[in-house]
Amino acid sequence: MHEESKNDDATNDEVLVIQSRSGDVSAFDELLERYQERLWRHALRLTNNEAAAWDILQETLLAIARGIGGLENETAFSAWAYRIVSHKSNDWLRRNIRRRDRESVFISRWLLEYQNVSPPSERFDRLCSAKAALNESERVLLSMRYDDGLGINEIADLLAVPEGTVKSRLHNIILKLRKLMEKKHEHQ
Repeated sequence: MHEESKNDDATNDEVLVIQSRSGDVSAFDELLERYQERLWRHALRLTNNEAAAWDILQETLLAIARGIGGLENETAFSAWAYRIVSHKSNDWLRRNIRRRDRESVFISRWLLEYQNVSPPSERFDRLCSAKAALNESERVLLSMRYDDGLGINEIADLLAVPEGTVKSRLHNIILKLRKLMEKKHEHQ
């Protein structure tokens, strides 16, 4: 997608959010129509379950309908909607999958998609241990980027920090994960 087209879509989203907050039902319908498929795919990626993804989409659309009036920053709609899907998906996972399985899905996805390596069990176990040793804010930032699939700019907007700060924090967290994994490997 061209940068100009992305900017046009973002501007259109902002206008639709403003109109939706003012009670314009057709603008709200158009906004949901734009995001419905993307949000469903996000739920599917997170749960790996089609039926759950449909349920989560419905819950998300209801949450958006209830909460759009309180959305203060219309430019944050996309990240907000994805965050709702992520929370609803995590709720579903908590109800349906044990904690270790959930972490395995996240870490396997992270390894496969972002490190382009297959997860040998020893390396996987070291990564699980390293991830558990991170503080909450580090785990949340990793999750926003790699589990929720938010872009650097979206995370920067959500955290109200410059994009460079987000990049730097993510870089430092990944370095910390590697060090923790190496330390764990040395002690085995």
